[in-house]
Amino acid sequence: MMGFIKLTALFVLMSACSKSDSDKGLPSAGLPKNKTDKVVVIEDTFNGIDIVLAGNVADLYIVSFERQINGRNLSFSPLQGELPNIMEDNEGNAWDIFGYATTGPREGQRLKPTQSLMGYWFSFGTFFPGIEIFPLADKGEFDGEKIEGSGTWLIPQNEVRSGGVGRDGIPAISNPRFDVGSSVSFLADNDLVIGYKNSNSTKAYPHDVLDWHEIVNDQLSGTDYAIIYCPLTGTATAWDRNINGTMSTFGVSGLLYNSNIIPYDRTSNSNWSQLFDKAVSGLYIGHKPRNFMLLETKWSTWRKLYPKSEVMNFNTGHSRNYGTYPYDNYKNDKSLIFPIKYHDIRLHEKERVHAVIVNGKARAYRFQSFVSE
Repeated sequence: MMGFIKLTALFVLMSACSKSDSDKGLPSAGLPKNKTDKVVVIEDTFNGIDIVLAGNVADLYIVSFERQINGRNLSFSPLQGELPNIMEDNEGNAWDIFGYATTGPREGQRLKPTQSLMGYWFSFGTFFPGIEIFPLADKGEFDGEKIEGSGTWLIPQNEVRSGGVGRDGIPAISNPRFDVGSSVSFLADNDLVIGYKNSNSTKAYPHDVLDWHEIVNDQLSGTDYAIIYCPLTGTATAWDRNINGTMSTFGVSGLLYNSNIIPYDRTSNSNWSQLFDKAVSGLYIGHKPRNFMLLETKWSTWRKLYPKSEVMNFNTGHSRNYGTYPYDNYKNDKSLIFPIKYHDIRLHEKERVHAVIVNGKARAYRFQSFVSE
């Protein structure tokens, strides 16, 4: 069976179909038909933390922040048509999509981003058994389960699987090249990108490249970070490459846990779990990386937000079919290439949700909750 899985994964990875009408668009499971272009703001409390979320179904983003700043809880309402500003508060401040106050008495301050990710529902269901779904806070049958490690791993080593390509068989990018957003012609409006902002500078990383390379080691405004993207779970994180005072880069180990990428750092060769957000074996075992906020949205939205942003181009030094999707119909069907421990069938496996994680517990927010009336 494992030989079959490896061969299947390798075939899917190395083959690429042309971008058809069915796969060049967005993952569609769970997306509301009513895609009115309005910002919707939700205030919530999860696991003792007061948070605010803002989302727009037409622009295809959800972001979340803690509501308390300098010891005071703020109350928020949406701002329409003022990108990159998306909400205002009861003190008269306007806040942008990365949580910065752009006008008002708190101008220059920033809301604390939650620990959160966009990704396919199945990935959160298997990594956070019993994950709640907003607004019902409906819990799955696996609530309270613990993941037990064994030996020198924090996760069950017998459940760590080979993706079939070996270490660095999927080459990470360590010298990315960029075009200015206004001149980009290689992306379609509905192509997904991962956006990062540091100070007044921004960069976007297209799924069209990340699907093939999964990791980009980069820097912006003096901050060194790695974009870690798993096309199998649809999740993206940005980790500080400065680990315990040592600068490193990350590579693709070729290993998976619950279908999720296991990166390794090239300083210590430690293996890390993206969704558990820590090193799970090696010298740095148990170490948690410093995370930076990312925004996942479609290209047309990012272009509206930051027309002067740098955008990673296809000039990677590798020969790949960028602009084609390497996993066939994976992003919209229910099938998985690799086995997972828990199957939570409350939602479609490939519905993209925004998961907020607080002290090891998670709550999922669906795009359906951000439909304006």
